[in-house]
Amino acid sequence: MKSIKLLIYGGQGGIEEFIEKEEDIKAIGVTGNEMDVLDFNHTSSVMPDVILIDARSSGKYGQEVMPILKVKYPSTPFIIFTAHSEGHYLIEAICHGAAGYVLQDGGMKQVLSAIRQCANGQIVYPASFKTNLMKKLQQDAERSTVTLDKAIEKLGGFSKREYELLILLTQGETNQQISKKLFLSVGTVKNYISRIYRKLNVNNRPELMALLYSLQKNGIKG
Repeated sequence: MKSIKLLIYGGQGGIEEFIEKEEDIKAIGVTGNEMDVLDFNHTSSVMPDVILIDARSSGKYGQEVMPILKVKYPSTPFIIFTAHSEGHYLIEAICHGAAGYVLQDGGMKQVLSAIRQCANGQIVYPASFKTNLMKKLQQDAERSTVTLDKAIEKLGGFSKREYELLILLTQGETNQQISKKLFLSVGTVKNYISRIYRKLNVNNRPELMALLYSLQKNGIKG
């Protein structure tokens, strides 16, 4: 069984003790220093599959290191483990490309589940997040007169099928759900998603949502 290589950033401690008990997750580094993150040896043999940011002591603590992590590890998903459930922390985390946002109340069981899901290419947010984000998008749309559909339409360059798939992506549908709704194989769905990401210059769904959120919030000229 291939282990998930995990890099932990945070000062709370104790998480690695839980990780050690898991056969499929291996902590390859634990640090609370930004310079250590920059200097961390990232040869192909130790490149992390997932990065966990333990930001329970401070929301700002996690927000500051996220841009650094995205520059150093652009294709590695990272998860925020935090006590802060406020919407603006969630929005900022997604805008920085966080693949997971786990609240402290959920405990380590949810953290372990999020690590496995994110390592498998999924995104993990609190159940209330999608509703809150879409509500915020709708409120911003009323002020900016740019709807989510219009934001996607204005990006241009999409075939009808890509447009349909893009809408489903923003609704949080999984690859399997999209496959069933559009009567496509999962492999074909993945190929479409890769094509969409290349066109929009994003690497994952969080970055896609952040892009659409930014376009809708700031308005689009065209």
